Amino acid sequence: MQFESVGALGPLLRAEGLDYARLGILVGAYLAPSVLVALPGGIVVQRLGERTTLLLCAALMFAGAVVDLSSDWSALLLARIIAGTGGVVFTIAGTKMIADMFAGRQFGLAMAALAGSWPCGIALALIALPPIADKLGLIGASVALVILTLMALILLFALPKQARPVAPLSAAFPSAAVTAAVALAGFVGGTANATFANAFAFGPLLLTERGYTAEIAASHVSVALWVTIATIPVGGALAIRRGPGIWIAAASLLLAAVGMAAVPVSDHDVLIFAGLGLVAGLSGATFASLPTWALPVQARAVGMGIFFSAFYGSMLALPPIAGVFAHRAGSAGIAFDVAAVALLVAMPLLGGFAALVSPPRSAPAVEEGAA
Repeated sequence: MQFESVGALGPLLRAEGLDYARLGILVGAYLAPSVLVALPGGIVVQRLGERTTLLLCAALMFAGAVVDLSSDWSALLLARIIAGTGGVVFTIAGTKMIADMFAGRQFGLAMAALAGSWPCGIALALIALPPIADKLGLIGASVALVILTLMALILLFALPKQARPVAPLSAAFPSAAVTAAVALAGFVGGTANATFANAFAFGPLLLTERGYTAEIAASHVSVALWVTIATIPVGGALAIRRGPGIWIAAASLLLAAVGMAAVPVSDHDVLIFAGLGLVAGLSGATFASLPTWALPVQARAVGMGIFFSAFYGSMLALPPIAGVFAHRAGSAGIAFDVAAVALLVAMPLLGGFAALVSPPRSAPAVEEGAA
């Protein structure tokens, strides 16, 4: 919800004087610290454990929400950077914790539940924040996020305490080949997520350009999220083995590219967003599972840091680029064309990942979670 708050409130922020380029910067600023903090964040997880790391990250997200109460541009930018720092490392710690807890078929369903938290939060932001802002102003929406992040921080204290990891840090770094595979997986997964985030950020703006109110525009775009949430359990069941998972990821990249390109030129926006949500739901757990198919257990914490460095690097780059193109074109529609091109570029990167993690023909297939 915190990440998507800018996209959900985009029309109202535009009315306050922010142009498309600045909106794109705010969307990307949440992930701006990612390239710098993802790898150190993985090392922090290795040294402090998941519970302590999650609590520290949630505290940063709460602090960012408090700073966001200001209407000053510099404060808004700083708030996104502070909260995003917490959000990035939070994701690393949470993914590593889930990957360690489950294996086999349960792993796919657990990763689906984890992956589903992202679209669920985005959908809640799209349907909840605009009505709050309409009644209480942008400050009311900011106060709501302060309350929610504080509640999340308090709930995390219920996590069981853990013994500190004792393995030497030198044993936690993956080999060069695994590092390359994990980095490619990060670029692919990050591009897939960035294009959907791009749609949720610029979708309400595009629909308001067509004459919709901010609330109706947000509700139309949120259809994609509800379909995603409904189909994620099926996607979890599909994300069991590496081989079929690669084909699921490839098909989702191609279908999503077609859907993104169709949004600006079609009036059937609800149908297209529903189709994009279906693609995202069926492939979400697969993209979340990519690094676990390459990483040995002892290297997961640092390996997740490498994965999310590439993942968030992709997510960081796309919204500002799309924002600049939209600003020059004077329309949010071109942001969807940028997303379609990015998805097509990700396909050969997925092929490189598949080549690096493919086992020898004589070796048995390896299930995710057992790498």
